[in-house]
Amino acid sequence: MTLTVTPIYAILLTALFLVLSWRVIAERRGNRFAYGNNESPRIEAKIRAQGNWAEYVPIALLLLLMAELQGVGPFWLHINGLILLVGRLLHGYGMSFRPKQFVFRQSGMLLTLIAIPLSLLLNFLALF
Repeated sequence: MTLTVTPIYAILLTALFLVLSWRVIAERRGNRFAYGNNESPRIEAKIRAQGNWAEYVPIALLLLLMAELQGVGPFWLHINGLILLVGRLLHGYGMSFRPKQFVFRQSGMLLTLIAIPLSLLLNFLALF
């Protein structure tokens, strides 16, 4: 079976992770500290945007991959992948830019927390 949907979202989400990571690195270099947040709310927000991605995206991509491997149709895979991608973009924007945009952060988390249970449901339904 050739995977055609999950790699698209894995590539796009990884690109987003690299952007979030670069923002943390650039902030640390600009302030000349190697690790931690140096008591800076600005860097802490960027660290958390990156960390939140790392906490949610791997399980979401794994569930998307499992659904694709089980033969879930591309329509549902793309819907789920888009929900996740838009959610992560909104969250990253809302968390890591100044001034903080809480509506983007909240919307992003809501979409992420829709995408993961949707993937779970798609996997469950594919079993039967």
